[in-house]
Amino acid sequence: MEYIENICNEVEKRQRQYHAMAPEIVMTSSFFFEDFEDFAYGCSNEFDSYVYTRGTNPTVGLLEEKLAVLEHGERCKVFASGMGAISAAIITLLKAQDHVLLVNTVYGATVSLVRYFEKYGVSCEVVNTTDVDEIIKRVQEHTRMIYFESPSSQKFEMIDLQKLAAFAKAKEIVTVIDNTWASPLYQHPLDHGIDVVIHSCSKYVGGHSDIVCGAIISRKEIISQIEEKGYLYRGATCSPMNAFLALRGLRTLPVRMRNVHETIQKVIDALREDKRIEKIHHPYCGDAKQKALADKYLTGYGSLFAIDLADDDLEKLKTFVNTLQVFTLGVSWGGFESLALPVYKGKNQEDIVKRGLKLTHVRMYAGLEHPDTLIQDIKQALDVAYGTV
Repeated sequence: MEYIENICNEVEKRQRQYHAMAPEIVMTSSFFFEDFEDFAYGCSNEFDSYVYTRGTNPTVGLLEEKLAVLEHGERCKVFASGMGAISAAIITLLKAQDHVLLVNTVYGATVSLVRYFEKYGVSCEVVNTTDVDEIIKRVQEHTRMIYFESPSSQKFEMIDLQKLAAFAKAKEIVTVIDNTWASPLYQHPLDHGIDVVIHSCSKYVGGHSDIVCGAIISRKEIISQIEEKGYLYRGATCSPMNAFLALRGLRTLPVRMRNVHETIQKVIDALREDKRIEKIHHPYCGDAKQKALADKYLTGYGSLFAIDLADDDLEKLKTFVNTLQVFTLGVSWGGFESLALPVYKGKNQEDIVKRGLKLTHVRMYAGLEHPDTLIQDIKQALDVAYGTV
């Protein structure tokens, strides 16, 4: 895991002023200047100087520097939310008449955002495949961005990053990956030629279900463009307190990720042969091609997965979800507590079918509870739902 503690401590030592063990929280809106020359320089270099926290801030900057190092990128910009980061990248890197490919069951809000920009002349296509050759066939003359997740939302399928990146670079198409599932520790897309990495830091980075924060990591020139346009114009500023909490999360990230890596394998192994589950979605139990991609690109497993119940009986789905005792019904993930989120929300059957999902598809997050506790909870909920108790 690249000795994260050494990386983080070295970065922090350069910024500590008061010999505090934890990073300082610089809770200010603006900064003063020593003289006119200092003022003039700051105004001309707002993202390399402390002028106004809407531009940058020492606590926020420390988080950015650490995330850039962990993702093997040149620079990072953090935002008030994951969607703040996603929208900043889209606003900055696209223009009217550009075309976007949204690949591999991307997060629904991202799809909605790109479709919203159709009113400004940006077109898009959703491509539900992991086959790079199939993706290439859908590229148009004016395709300027391929946006994807790997592993993907809901199905957690992987894409060959190197193959996709090589094609995109030859065509001058920017590639953007949401890398939240793997965390900055378990996959490094920039090393394989991907242009832009996005994280919802609300998840594994924060690690305690108490912040909303997002990040973009890339080359200096791309981050500079985003800072000047998609970031500054929209004002989606990460607060110093949230940055501090994300920095706290980074300190325990290796320990937490080792825990969930071990837990998810135990949970999946215990559920593999359960006939009441039609399919488990996770790279650990993918087919031979998916397993090869996981071995190539992942250095560990995130614990967000999904199950399809053995039939489309919505009453069984409801009973299963309502009977869970350790898994809490709720959105997001990445904290201590385990979560369950059925894709069915009461009136969205048509949308579920369009997305290629079963009505009884349930996304689940294995948290930091003991794996035996999580296995027992899923099993007892299945027993009640299927009338085997």
